[in-house]
Order: sequence, then structure tokens, then C-alpha cells
Amino acid sequence: MNKKLRKTRGRVFGSRLTATVSISLVLLLFAIMTTLGFFARELSQAAKENICITVLLEDDITPAELTAFQKKISQAEWTKSYQYIDKETALKELTEELGESPESFLGFNPLPATIEIQMKSEYTQLDQIRKIVNTLSAPSFVQEVVYREDLIQLVNKNLLSIGKLLLAIAVVLTLISFMLIRNTVRLMIYAKRFLIHTMCLVGARRSFIRRPFVRQNVVCGIISAVLALGLYYLTLSAMEKVFPGISRMVTGQMYGAMLALLLGLGILISAVATVFSVNRFLKMSNDELYYV
Repeated sequence: MNKKLRKTRGRVFGSRLTATVSISLVLLLFAIMTTLGFFARELSQAAKENICITVLLEDDITPAELTAFQKKISQAEWTKSYQYIDKETALKELTEELGESPESFLGFNPLPATIEIQMKSEYTQLDQIRKIVNTLSAPSFVQEVVYREDLIQLVNKNLLSIGKLLLAIAVVLTLISFMLIRNTVRLMIYAKRFLIHTMCLVGARRSFIRRPFVRQNVVCGIISAVLALGLYYLTLSAMEKVFPGISRMVTGQMYGAMLALLLGLGILISAVATVFSVNRFLKMSNDELYYV
């Protein structure tokens, strides 16, 4: 009797261990996808904020006009940063690039003073930039406003495509995760299908029957979330050897948020999958239980 009891307990433990490991691996994949989404968002923001608008100024601009114009740019809601480059500095930089000064054979400095503006990421849509360019072009001392419209379109298009791809992968991964966990939980409950049927026959409510199964599998979900976070940390540590600096991008605050996310997801998926699995056996007749 003791041997049979130990064997039964061993099977139950094995099924719970399998479920816990399966859930933790699924949560690990979800954590990795979330991290990739975070990195893509950071990359997207960096790419957008590298978009530059260059304002070419007339030579006859007065110091008062320049000061007022710079103040207007610095206070604008769309400005991340800006840099004023006077004619002499622009000439010096071009001379270093060409190895010869244009002033030596032209007899004058042909380069205008410029202001280079870095945009905030939320203002880098093409229609918004066109409005900003119109505002910057209005003063008479502005010679021209230059920006790469084709580059802006390319950046926004590629970032949108990346966002859609990550969203599609996340949705597919979530569906696959749910099906895997549901099947794993169903295997755990399979051994107790006749007990579930007996409880139905004696008049037990469905919520009463489901409660212990949900409680057990929620605990599995919590353990899986903690295990997944540990595997996530080890994965980042291993990737650090291939991509130095990647682990430093994940802060302690992000680890805390990831733990909360994995705990919530582990509990939610485990609970929902358990309810679906138990309901399946609750709806079966006594004869159907033998052919599952």
C-alpha cells in the first residue's frame, strides 16, 4: 500500500514539476520578447531623436534677432536640444573635412551660420515636422530650413514595421503559451477526473470543485514566475559575453517590473487554464471519462 501511495505521489509530483517547468519556460520566452520590445522602443526613440533640422541664417541677422530666435527654439515643446554654429566654426569644420579652405580660392566665406535642432521623438511624424519647418521659416532672417524628408519617412516606416512584427509575435506567443499551459494543466488534472465526476454526483458545486485545483496551479504559476525570472537573469548574463553592455541596459527597476509582470501572467494563465481544463471534465459523462 505504501509503495503504491509513493508511486502515486511520485506521478503527481512529476506532473506538477513538468507543469512548473513548462510554465516557467513559456514565461521566460515572454520576458525575452518583452525585453526585445523595450529595446526596440529605446532604439526607436533614439533613431527619431537623431532626426535633425538645420536652419540656415542670413548674414545680416542682428545679435538681438539671433538671441530671440534661439530663445524661441529652446522654449519650443518639440526641441530636445539645439546647437548654434557660426560662420567661422562652419568654415573651420569644412576645411578640416576637405583639407583646404573654400575661402582661399573664393575670397570670402560662403557658409552661413546655422542652428541644428534635435527633435523630441513624439514630434517626428512628417506632418508635424512640416508644421515646425513652416514656423521656423517665417522670420525674414532665415535663409532656408533643411531636413531629410526621405530619411524621416524611411525611419518611421521601418519602426512601424518592427512594431507590428513584435506585436504579432507577442500575440502568437501568448496563444501558444496558453495552449501549452492548458494542456500541461489538463495532464495534472487527468488523474483526478473520476474524483471530479464523483464530486459532481454528490452535488458539489462547480466552483467548489475547481477551487483546490486553481489554488494548486496558481502556486505553480508563482513558482514558475520566480524560476523564469532567475532564468531570465542567467540568459542576460550569458548574452553579456556576446553583446557587452546589454545587462546594464536592464535596470533594477525593470527587474522589479518584470517580476510583477511574470507573476501576474503566471497566475492569470494558470488560473484560466485550470478553469478551462476542469470544466472540460465537469461536462463529461461517466462513459466519456474512460476514453479521454
